[in-house]
Amino acid sequence: MGPLELRSTIYRHIVETGTAPGRVALAEVVGDLGSTDELLRPLHDRHMIVLDDRPHRLGEIRMALPFSSEPTDFVVTARGGTWWANCAWDSLAILAALDTDGTITSTWSDTGEPAHLAVVDGEVVAEDGVVHFAVPARHWWDDIVFT
Repeated sequence: MGPLELRSTIYRHIVETGTAPGRVALAEVVGDLGSTDELLRPLHDRHMIVLDDRPHRLGEIRMALPFSSEPTDFVVTARGGTWWANCAWDSLAILAALDTDGTITSTWSDTGEPAHLAVVDGEVVAEDGVVHFAVPARHWWDDIVFT
């Protein structure tokens, strides 16, 4: 198995379960933990996934863009599934990746009030509001978790 095959396995798991598989579960597919880590690293280095650097989750998948592997303020619901997105942009990207309509639930960052968006027939049905990118795209990978 190569890195891109592992990437497909990761994404399939996320779509089916709503969260990323752990390293131990991936090792069952790959064969062993060392080989799993060797396959995950190039995916991280190519910005296809983000490996966690926190001590209690070191090396686990934190993001498989546009999906988050842990709860966030951006919840995407479609086709009977629910996924966490990393940001407003990724919320829309999940629906585009799944090629489906759905809903996005979050909060407006300026007021803390609930925000609800829907995508119907591939178009955003928006409330009043603005999506603002505080960090220019060229700097997202300076600190992708914060961005």
